[in-house]
Amino acid sequence: MTTTHATSPPGRVGPEGRADRRAAARSAHRARQAAADAAFTAEFGQYTLAQVLGLWALAALPMGAILWVLMPAVVVPRSDFPALAYLLLATAGLVWQGLVALVVLRREVRPFTWAALRRRLWLHRPTSPRSGRRTWWLLALTLPVALLVLAYDDLEPLRPLQDAFVTALPGLAQPGYADLSALAEPRTVGQWWLLAVLAVLLVSNYLLGEELLFRGILLPKMRGALGRWDVVANGVLFATYHLHIIWALPVTIVRDWVYAGLMRRYRSSWMSTLLHAYDGLFLVVLFPLAIAGVVQG
Repeated sequence: MTTTHATSPPGRVGPEGRADRRAAARSAHRARQAAADAAFTAEFGQYTLAQVLGLWALAALPMGAILWVLMPAVVVPRSDFPALAYLLLATAGLVWQGLVALVVLRREVRPFTWAALRRRLWLHRPTSPRSGRRTWWLLALTLPVALLVLAYDDLEPLRPLQDAFVTALPGLAQPGYADLSALAEPRTVGQWWLLAVLAVLLVSNYLLGEELLFRGILLPKMRGALGRWDVVANGVLFATYHLHIIWALPVTIVRDWVYAGLMRRYRSSWMSTLLHAYDGLFLVVLFPLAIAGVVQG
């Protein structure tokens, strides 16, 4: 009896061959990641869990104290425009994070050169998981991911969970002065100096403050303490750092996992930085319109 075997036509790869190639690509990717992690650790080391939590506290506690202690106890009783005062204090909190990041980097990066900073913070071109090639073109992937994040925000799939969270803990509901749309009122019209505040806020938020601290500084050095849970842990830390918007925790934590996962997968801080920065576009539009008196609450 002659047994026949199904074969793929010449020049074509069958399902098994494609599966083998995918498995080989994944294996090569893991090997490249392991080698890169080993080289990074040899140069910069890894954080202990206590160090990770310490950096979280340095960022989170001042922001939480501004919203939940300083504002209601000191500012609101003495200010007729608490939303503006909160904007200024929150911006100062973000600047504080930038200063913390600078101190950390000055201690860790020797010599303190741009080349060493790029290695420490993964400030290089994104790396393709398939080929291992570095290219700036991979940054284009942040746009469709940003659109998916926007769709997630609009669909609000976890809104019932967030509502239940606030219902269970009503003391964590958003205060009126913490809503930036409260700035769109007549007293803001003509106050063009607020654009300088906006510039500081954006730079501190998306470049030199929380993004630098939580992704650039923390994520590359969390694997030593948390292993392959570093991405999940980083998302949790970043979500819970936002004590100043803690009422949105059930919704924001998913988005924060996306930021960390994108950076880890492509091994570049620019991926998460750019994706996070899309979030600030509404402020770039809202502030000038509010100052010009076009948008009013």
